[in-house]
Amino acid sequence: MRVALRRVAATAGALGRRKLERRARKIVRSLSADRQLEVDRALLTRISRLGLLSEDAGTALGARWESLPDTQGSRADAVTRERRMRRLQRRLRALAAQPQPPDTIQRLLAERSDAEAALAAAPDRNDDETLHRFRLLTKRARYLAEDLVACGRTEFEPAAARERAAQDALGRWNDLRLFLERLRRERKLAQRRGAVRLASELDELVRALEGPLANLRREARETSRRLSNVVTHAARSA
Repeated sequence: MRVALRRVAATAGALGRRKLERRARKIVRSLSADRQLEVDRALLTRISRLGLLSEDAGTALGARWESLPDTQGSRADAVTRERRMRRLQRRLRALAAQPQPPDTIQRLLAERSDAEAALAAAPDRNDDETLHRFRLLTKRARYLAEDLVACGRTEFEPAAARERAAQDALGRWNDLRLFLERLRRERKLAQRRGAVRLASELDELVRALEGPLANLRREARETSRRLSNVVTHAARSA
C-alpha cells in the first residue's frame, strides 16, 4: 500500500493534483515507522539464523520488538488515517472515471525531464543524507517512467528497469543503515538497564555489520554514479 501511495503522490504531483499528492504523502508518512519495524524484524531473523547473535539475545530482541507500542499511534490517529484513506480512494475512483486530460503525456514528459536532470547530478558528497536523497530521486524518476510506459510510451521501459535495479541497490544499503541505527539504540538501552551481556553482544554485532554496511554503501554510491552517467549520456544523445 505504501508503494501504491507513493506512486499516487508522484503521478498526482506531475499532473498538478497537489491536494491529492499531499493526501497520499501524509498517509505514507504515517506508515513509515511500521514499515521500518517490519524490515528490522526480518533482518533480525536473518542475523539470528546466521549465528551472529546468540539465541537468547535474538529471542529477547524479537520479543521486545514484537511488543513495541503500535507505531501507528493512538486509536484516534488510526481512525483519522482510515478516513483520509477512504477520501483518497473516493477521489481516485472519481478521477479514474473521467477521460484522461489531453495534456497528460506532456505533463509527465516535463516532470520526467526534470527528474532526469536531478539524476544527472550524481551525489557530489559521500555522506549518507546525500545518498538517501538520491535514492528518493531515483524512486520518483522510476515512477514517472512507468507512468509513461502505462500511457503507451514504451521507449521508457529501459530507463524504468535501470532505475528499478538502482533503487534495489540503494534500498539494501538504506535498510541495513536503519537497522544498525536501531541496534545502536537497543545497545544504549541495554547499557542503561544494566543488561551487560546483551549490550556486549549488540556491540559486537554492530561492529560485525559495519563492514557489510560499508560494502553496501560503496555499491550504492557506484550504482548512483553509473545511473547518473547513463542519464547524462542519454540526455546528450537526445
